[in-house]
Amino acid sequence: MATEPRIVSGAVFSAEELGKLCYQLATVAYPNGAPWRQATFIADVDMPQAHYDVILVRERPVGFISHTVVLDEAEVTNVAVHPDFQHQGLAGRLLNGCFEQLSPGDQLFLEVRSSNVAAQHLYLKCGFERIATRKNYYHSPLEDALIMRKIIN
Repeated sequence: MATEPRIVSGAVFSAEELGKLCYQLATVAYPNGAPWRQATFIADVDMPQAHYDVILVRERPVGFISHTVVLDEAEVTNVAVHPDFQHQGLAGRLLNGCFEQLSPGDQLFLEVRSSNVAAQHLYLKCGFERIATRKNYYHSPLEDALIMRKIIN
């Protein structure tokens, strides 16, 4: 049994399995619960421009990242790691795996809650820069979103 965390493509799961898995992980990982309904995850998995990766620890799915790609721009739509496995570098590994799927010069965007300082720190460490703010973007609670961008090198 592998003990080192490993990343697998979401394509190894059926759309329904992956959508359910991502919903469950997001529900426990995000302080305010999953940002999407389970049906939204399932529908997104089936989109041709959507890419999902899952990180396994001892063959157990403990986190995932999703991003969409349109031409030379990509957007991270979700990054979630189960609370029992946070602060172990797994989100950084998922982000680096995402970077490797893109081409030099591509722009990668994401949005993060203004209160999520830990995630902002990770994104800055990974080479993202803050480029804008979306006022009152998030609900429950109402909060601004910081828009961040990384240019893939």
